[in-house]
Amino acid sequence: MSAVVPDPAALAALLPHLRPPAVALDPRELGTIRRTRHAFSRSLLRTAARERWTVETEVSELDADGRGTIIHRIEMGGVVCRAIVFSDVIAEEDRDDRVVATRWDAAIALVAGPIDAARRAELAANVPRQEDGRAPAGTLIWGRANRSARYFDYVVGRLAEGLQPEPDRVGDAAYLIRSTAFYANGKWGLSDYDGIAEDHPLRLPYRAQMLCAWLLRETSLQLVEHCARARSERAVPLAGAWRRHFGIGNATGLGMVPYVIVHPRVMHAWVLRRELALAHALRRGPAAGDLERVVGLLERTHRYLAEQTQLETAPYRTGPELAAGLEPVLARARTLAAEDSPTAPFQDLHERAAAEGVEVRQVVDSILVELDDALDDALDALLPVDERLALDPARTCGELLARIEADYAWIDAFDFADPAETGMFWFYSEDSQEPRRARTGEPGEDVQMPIGVARAVADLRDDLRACDPDRPVGDFLVERPWRIGTVERVEGLAGYAYAEARLNPLSTRFVPLNLQRFQLACYGMDNFDPQSTDWLRVTLYGGAPRAEDVAAGVDDDWLFAPRPAA
Repeated sequence: MSAVVPDPAALAALLPHLRPPAVALDPRELGTIRRTRHAFSRSLLRTAARERWTVETEVSELDADGRGTIIHRIEMGGVVCRAIVFSDVIAEEDRDDRVVATRWDAAIALVAGPIDAARRAELAANVPRQEDGRAPAGTLIWGRANRSARYFDYVVGRLAEGLQPEPDRVGDAAYLIRSTAFYANGKWGLSDYDGIAEDHPLRLPYRAQMLCAWLLRETSLQLVEHCARARSERAVPLAGAWRRHFGIGNATGLGMVPYVIVHPRVMHAWVLRRELALAHALRRGPAAGDLERVVGLLERTHRYLAEQTQLETAPYRTGPELAAGLEPVLARARTLAAEDSPTAPFQDLHERAAAEGVEVRQVVDSILVELDDALDDALDALLPVDERLALDPARTCGELLARIEADYAWIDAFDFADPAETGMFWFYSEDSQEPRRARTGEPGEDVQMPIGVARAVADLRDDLRACDPDRPVGDFLVERPWRIGTVERVEGLAGYAYAEARLNPLSTRFVPLNLQRFQLACYGMDNFDPQSTDWLRVTLYGGAPRAEDVAAGVDDDWLFAPRPAA
């Protein structure tokens, strides 16, 4: 297997048609995107199905309640990994999704190569301990999850009675387990990302995490069927659409917000991929059957959204509201599908959806991107980035100031003389072991995280305006060493148009949900269920192919998949 190389000509032709950063990086735009075919989870399973990856359960040693050990063997084009799952059943009051939890219903490790008795014993002694453990050599990912109090036992009971789940009983975000964390890249002795070979099937960023999450979801489906069989001789497996319906749950808080701020080149890559895909989707002419497929996807998506009556979506529109907004778009799509040669039909639908609001347009954009796979590999190849930033000490202060005024004019949207714009600070909480925010003046401000980019650049600009424009930046920084990080950021992001979200996390008006939803959609999560402005619940892999589907090369058509009708 060789590393995927992007097609420079295919991507370069789209560059003049990309939306400006002011549009693509607006917080409302970021906070309303939906998953597309290029989400990390979708990309993983598409690759797996194309290459016919296989998953074999080598070990399944479980008691009647599902306690025990499962080992999966995964073959990926000649490369073999294994996932070992330590399954438990803990009390509901012990099920805590926070990082500081100490017990989980399941702990998983993805490892390279075989698991012999000695390695299994070492994994068993460490993986269930998570933060308190140490990863044996060759371990790629650690994760953990808890059973769903709403659905795990319910599905076991239905299957034990020889029945399938009831559509009206299964909610808007169906999952049997909810993941609480996946760790990688050197933590606790896990393999470093740089140590994965260039031609390895898990080389792309997040691919190993997405595989581990999918295997955990596969395990949860196996567990409910095992527990049902242990309970009754009349038990049946999940059948029909139910065998793919349940995903895995997740709850995400403030810990995600700093990530794309402190990894600006990652942010650029993620947004650039989306903008290239959208530009391609809007400019291409329809192939045979495309408009009919759009109609079918819109109809399916309308049903999917109309069913979402239980999610708490504020400050965003509800599923039924979005479904209503899709109706004029669907009517227009049917009209276009009936025409012989409609002019620019995808741009037409994009604009018609925009008239119904940004959230409706984001749903329609995901459907339009779904139609064509021409850029799939090229966009995946944009994910690995060199994150090292550097500065040129010989550059003049005038040159640096000119760059700020050209690239960071957006910071003028924030008046830092207004106390509300600096009313918050972010810090890493020792108690919760996650980033948190607090009001200015509260304890912890002396160890705050440097994520107030807009204010830092504004302060740097003020200093430069008062400085001799011919003075070397190196001399300037000798007197102001606290500005080094900001100068490195400004210089290191030249040419990275999508690196800076147009927001100010220090503001009391900042809505964390927008950055959280952006990242979650890039992963491939959906069913957004905000619990406040600071955290939300989501699901991953709902409707996704199972292991036997992937081995058979099954198509990955699972965008906006509604719940089974029966």
